[in-house]
Order: sequence, then structure tokens, then C-alpha cells
Amino acid sequence: MQRFSDDKALGRYLADRIADIVRAKPDALISIAAGTSSFPLFDALKAKVRAGEISFAQATFFGMDEWCGLPQDADGAMADFLHRHFLDEVDFKEVFLFDGAADPQAECARGEAYLAARGVFDVIVFGIGVNGHVALNEPGIDPALHIHVAQVAGVTATVAQKYFEKEAPPLTAGVTIGLANAAEAKAVWVVANTPAKRDAVEKTEALAAAGTPTNQVPASLVAVLPQAELLVSEAVFASSL
Repeated sequence: MQRFSDDKALGRYLADRIADIVRAKPDALISIAAGTSSFPLFDALKAKVRAGEISFAQATFFGMDEWCGLPQDADGAMADFLHRHFLDEVDFKEVFLFDGAADPQAECARGEAYLAARGVFDVIVFGIGVNGHVALNEPGIDPALHIHVAQVAGVTATVAQKYFEKEAPPLTAGVTIGLANAAEAKAVWVVANTPAKRDAVEKTEALAAAGTPTNQVPASLVAVLPQAELLVSEAVFASSL
């Protein structure tokens, strides 16, 4: 696990690493979580684009998950979040986002076909959930799954309320990339930057260090991958009281 003094240091580190990957492979396939954990990275990447230090003009962005039942432009949709906070200010050649209003199984097939034509992810940046989930891979997930329809844990649905300007609709399922996609990716980072994530971070680190990852803490299964890193800001270890 790497610890950073603050969000800016965390964001700069990740942005520098991603910039190196894109310079070496301009047509990189990139997936970054839709959530507040990604704000430091979004800010750092947007700054690099504005300064002309990086271009995504040949690269592809792949949205990692979406709530079932929500169209892409709906309040609280992950696609809407990504556009508002990142995608509308950068220059990706292609963007793939799941459509929560479409048939979920059809969306899984569409996503798999898209990846089959482009290969494995060059970069995945997960946020870690308070229950140790990554994307919508909740505790108990089958690590052999690629893109799939996931049942959403109650705590995940509760925490997600913060992304809705009005009361959220029932959040019971979503389409998501799977842990098998992470296992195949070339570089994977798991990020946390708030005190609410401390328990999940400490469990993930302990399980990974002991070599005993479990699907009850999905992030631990990612953290032990040879190409993965767990990155946290010192804010994670601050008092949440």
C-alpha cells in the first residue's frame, strides 16, 4: 500500500503513471471509477490535458459500471457523473458507457463485444467501497466473472444516495466489469481517500499481506494481483468523528 499526504499528491501520482502509459501506447483502453475517489485523478488528468502534457485523442475510455434502470443522462447515473466531472473536459477518441435503461444482459453482451474488439484494459482505476467492493463487485462475488449483472448490497445503495440531487430510485442491480477483467488488465489501482473507507482499506491490506484474499472483501482479490497497487491518502486514517 502506498500512502499520500493529500488528494493532490495522490492524483498527481496516478496521473503521471497514466500519462506514461498513454505516451507508450496512445490507443490505450482506460477505465476509471465514477465516484468521489476519482476526483483527485480527474483533476490531475484534466490539468495535464489543458497544459498539453497528455492527449487521449487516440485512447478509449470504458465506463466500468452503471445502475440498472437509469438512462445515461439521468440524475445519479454513473455515465452522467463521468461526463460532468471528467469526460466533457478531455479528448478521448472513443467512449463506451453502459446504458442502464437498456436490457442488462444485452448491455453485458455489448460490453463484451466491445472489449473483444479492443483487447484487455491497459488501465483500471477502482475506488474501494465501504464494504470492500470494487465497481459493483460486492462481497461474495464470483471472481471468475467478466462483465455481468450484479446485485447491489444495501450499504452500497445507501452510500450512493449522495450522487443524486433528489431522492434516488431503488438501486438493486447494476451492470459492471468483473474481477476477471481486472485480473487480465495490464495495470490496476485501487484508490481510497476518505475516513469512511478505513475499515475496508485495513481489511484489504491485511488480507493481501497475509496472502489470504477473499471474495468477502473483493478489493483484496484485486490487491494481490501482481499488476495492482493500493493507493490511499492520509485522510483515510483520520478520525471520522
